[in-house]
Amino acid sequence: MLSRIKKIVIVGICGVLFSINAQAEEIKVLAAASLKYVLEEIKNDFLKDKPNDKIEISYISSGKAYAQIKNGSPTHLFVAADVSYPAKLYAEKFAPNKEEIYAKGKLVLWSNTASFKLKEFADILNPKITHIAIPNPKVAPYGRASIEALEATKMLEKVQDKFATGESIGAATTYVESKNAEVGFTALSMLGEGGINTQEMSFVAIDEKLYKPIEQALVITNYGKDSKLAQVFKDYILSKSAKEKFVKFGYSVE
Repeated sequence: MLSRIKKIVIVGICGVLFSINAQAEEIKVLAAASLKYVLEEIKNDFLKDKPNDKIEISYISSGKAYAQIKNGSPTHLFVAADVSYPAKLYAEKFAPNKEEIYAKGKLVLWSNTASFKLKEFADILNPKITHIAIPNPKVAPYGRASIEALEATKMLEKVQDKFATGESIGAATTYVESKNAEVGFTALSMLGEGGINTQEMSFVAIDEKLYKPIEQALVITNYGKDSKLAQVFKDYILSKSAKEKFVKFGYSVE
């Protein structure tokens, strides 16, 4: 009798474990490089009570992520640095539902050199500057915003020969962090609390009137439309808890 009870208990435990594992999911997310710090924190908070679920996030330029998804990348969720790329996926029928805006980004010019402290945007004209890091404006929304700001202030022609172009905002930011460029454009979310924070660092926020609003959106792809985890994680990114994180990292969520 005791032996039979043990067998029943073991079978019951196995059944529970099987049920838990059957419900566990793993999803793949493509996200803008500017989200590297904030989205990892959001993901870790989200997974605290979901120990069996896994979320793999790859950080690249939004334009490259868009192209990869169109070419069949097994991506469940796309979290972009603008609205246009997620909107294109929906318009071109690579996503079942329209894009949703989760935050608005802020552009900054920064330096990681103690002897070169930035005080205003016009400091970019300093003749001592030989390299200016900029995300590729063809695929990176913050790169496009940088060009718009320089054009609006009539400084583009004076500095464009000094551009050191990174394929993503992450690459462009690394150029400055490693001191291979005296100054560079990046997102405010890449600096400060949770991001890059050095004693030598200085930055100035670019007037938001000088570039089109960097409204950032996300979308579940056709590949991820049947994933419960993708849906729940998307909803969490849009939640009040996540918005508090975005604000902490320098975004606005109006």
